[in-house]
Order: sequence, then C-alpha cells, then structure tokens
Amino acid sequence: MVVTARRRRQKKDEDNDQSLTDEEYFQAGERLALLLCQSGRCRKAKKGLSSLGFTCRLAEDVLDYQSSSERNGPELEEYDESVPCQIIDNFLPEPWLKRLGRVLLNPTSNYWTCHNYSIEPPSPYFSYIIPLGRRNEGRLFPKLRNATAAEMWAHNRPHGSGHQMHFDSDDEGRGGVRNPIISCILYVSEADSEIPGGPSLVTNQKLSSVRLASRGWLAHPKARRLVAFDGRYLHGVVPGKLSESRPGRRVTLMLAFWEKIEVRSDEGPGSARKFPESFEVTWADSLRSPFEGGDMGYEQCKQTQPIELGRVYETLEGKKWKGRMPEYDCCFQGF
Repeated sequence: MVVTARRRRQKKDEDNDQSLTDEEYFQAGERLALLLCQSGRCRKAKKGLSSLGFTCRLAEDVLDYQSSSERNGPELEEYDESVPCQIIDNFLPEPWLKRLGRVLLNPTSNYWTCHNYSIEPPSPYFSYIIPLGRRNEGRLFPKLRNATAAEMWAHNRPHGSGHQMHFDSDDEGRGGVRNPIISCILYVSEADSEIPGGPSLVTNQKLSSVRLASRGWLAHPKARRLVAFDGRYLHGVVPGKLSESRPGRRVTLMLAFWEKIEVRSDEGPGSARKFPESFEVTWADSLRSPFEGGDMGYEQCKQTQPIELGRVYETLEGKKWKGRMPEYDCCFQGF
C-alpha cells in the first residue's frame, strides 16, 4: 500500500508539473546572457553561452550599444560611397509622417489586424509591390537609377524585440537568394518623439562571404529618419536594452528597391503581393496618397554619419573573431 500511495503521489506531481521545458530553459538562458551583455558584463555570460552551444557572439559594442546621449553621429556634407549604410534625417515631411502614423503606430490598427500581425509567435512575412512610374535620378543613391519597383513591408515591435541578422531577398530566398538594389528603413513616430527599440545594424558581410563581417554601422531610431543600405549586406536590429526601456513601440516602414521582381497573385498575405487597388481596403487607401504626386524635395534633409564599429563579432571571451564562418545558430545575437 505504501508503494501504491507513492506512485499515486508521483502521478499527481506529473499531472501538475509546472517545470520549464528544454526550450523554455534555453530561452531563459539567452535572456540572462543578453541582460549581462547589455550591462557591461559580457564575460560573465561566457559560461552560460558556451553551455547553450554558442561559439561566438555579437560584439559588446553592438549589444551594449552607446547611450542615448551618444547615439547620433556627426552631420555629413556629402554622400559617402565607401559606407554601405547611409542616414538621411528629416527625410519625411511632417504631414506624410502623420499619415503613416495613423496607419502604423497603433498595433491594433487595420493594417496589422488585416494580416494577423504578431511578434510572438511571429506572423508570416508579407509585403506589397509598388511600381515606379519613372526612373529615379539617383542624386543621393545612384544605384536607384535602374529600379523599376519598390517592395513595402512594416514592423511594429516592443522596445526589447530585435530582428535577427539576415539578408533581404525576393520571396525570402525561395528558389535562390536575389537581393534588392537598396533597402530602406523609415522610422515612424510622432514628430520629434523619442523612438523605443535598439539600433539597426548593417555589416559588410555578403552571402558569398567566407568569414563573418569585419565592419559594421549602427543607426539609432529617430523620427523622420531614413536609413538606406546596399541590399546585398547582412543586417538586423539589436534588441533594445532592458535598462533603458521606455513606452511606445519601434515602428518602421521598409522599402526595398528592385530592378526586377515578380508580383505574386497567391491568395492571402504573402511576399510581393500587388498593392491593393480597392478603396475598401482602409489601410491601403490611407497609404495611397504618400506614394503619388510630385517631388518631396530634399531641402530639409541632412545626411548623418552612422556609428562605425571596429568589430561586429567576438569570441565568448571578448576577443575579435578571426575564425571562419560558424554555423548560424552558434552565433549569439541576443534572441
């Protein structure tokens, strides 16, 4: 009878088991490692990251990015072709910013609910194609002269949510990776308000590279800021520091410019869909006006230097990574 009672208790304990799964333990370990790395304690994260199977990580200067008082580089006089990442401040007139804000700022707005957008679990990728009626003169970005279409998508994320390092590609790389000419990030917010979230990171690593990136550039969120970069390069979003968490969400509108891209007619949300023409699609009707009409002009724009990094990846000990390309899942990015 004693054995039977013990077995009953064991079965009851199993039925009420509230312990974490292996995946939950792994995620908890990653969150702790990120907290350590973003608070000047990268070396203390070494043992935990090693036990989780990581062999290298994003550099301390990436994860523990500069404070808010140091986050903007100097203003530039001319376009610098040697840097694959360019920042244009005051890019969008305030009336256009307000129009975008009405569509994108509220996470329960029509644009997000129509696509069942979510962060956890992540919703499937969806984007729309906007034909370009005339060739761009390319004064700021000469490579845009050959663009015939722009692909549009957006994100609405909380402060601590980053975006893993990736390459922009037509249809998410199905059938082979095809990169856009230029990719752009436009930060959407109330005018002159502080935007939550971590900086965007652009590297000099291409898909054909046999080693991890040796150089990187950070661009922090800022109202009316456009970040443009060569579409061939690896990039992502650094998770916002928990120590500087603030209200609001990191809302971005992305545009990728293509010389040639297929418009797909599959049912439901997906990549490279035709931009809705029906006035019954509320979000599309609201966005239609900014993409039509005359030139915006560049009189109010100013070019700002992105923050250049001496290294992008480090060993778990904090030394510059000099090895060959590790497996993707062996490099800790803060996720």
